[in-house]
Amino acid sequence: MTTYFIGDIHGYYNELISLLKKINFNYKNDKLWITGDLIARGPDSIKVLYFLYSIKTSIKLVLGNHDLYLIFLILSSDNYNINDPKILDLLKNKKILFIVNNWLKYQPLVQHDKNKKILMSHAGIPPQWDNINIILSASNEAQEIISKEKNSFFLNYINNEKYQVNNWKENTLIGFQRFNYIINALTKMRYCYLDGTLEMFTKKAPNDINNKTLKPWFWFSNILYNKYTIFFGHWSDLQGGGYTPKNIIGLDTGCCWGKNLTVYSWEKKQFYSIICKV
Repeated sequence: MTTYFIGDIHGYYNELISLLKKINFNYKNDKLWITGDLIARGPDSIKVLYFLYSIKTSIKLVLGNHDLYLIFLILSSDNYNINDPKILDLLKNKKILFIVNNWLKYQPLVQHDKNKKILMSHAGIPPQWDNINIILSASNEAQEIISKEKNSFFLNYINNEKYQVNNWKENTLIGFQRFNYIINALTKMRYCYLDGTLEMFTKKAPNDINNKTLKPWFWFSNILYNKYTIFFGHWSDLQGGGYTPKNIIGLDTGCCWGKNLTVYSWEKKQFYSIICKV
């Protein structure tokens, strides 16, 4: 069995299938870990969801911010003015509604392998979390809120994205503020202020910004950053920059911007990529 890790797919079905063929992925024996953002931007989000659902026992995924938005739209009873035809196609597709309601919304924000010392989330692991139990508990809390019928915290979060909680406050947050921080940390984080609180707006690579009050989350000191291999997506501007420590691996290599879809073999310690056609 080989364990593979793949970056943000963003609806690029043909490239996904080509890359899996390139590595000879065997869904009966191998495992595929996915950093989230399965959908949006690319041409074939429906096919991606169909396919991943068909091999769901062979994959381990985390939800990304784009996945959460789709779940929100399907769970919400309000009518939204959606102009993106690709999203509208997803919302009109009865099989997609079934997949979201019966599978996707139950997926976690963190995946963990205790024996291999692996952690994966869409955006990374925030500096303010240095305890594995807190990370897994936070993921479970968010997953329960997103997947249950009365998920008002989740719906309110998407409806109030301008309201951002960026400080964990040593595990003292409760209620909506706690949920808000967990989602921000695990699905949207890139930079943090020097005290470790989240900065939610800057996207460029470290060499492309001139702000001494910010650091990428993985440049902070955190005992977990040394104990675990951490996989994440979400930050395509990092590609090829050599910014992360050796055991912190960013896999969003800009597929949706005409660059690469990338997979990493755990056993071979090797990257494989394929160019995406925009």
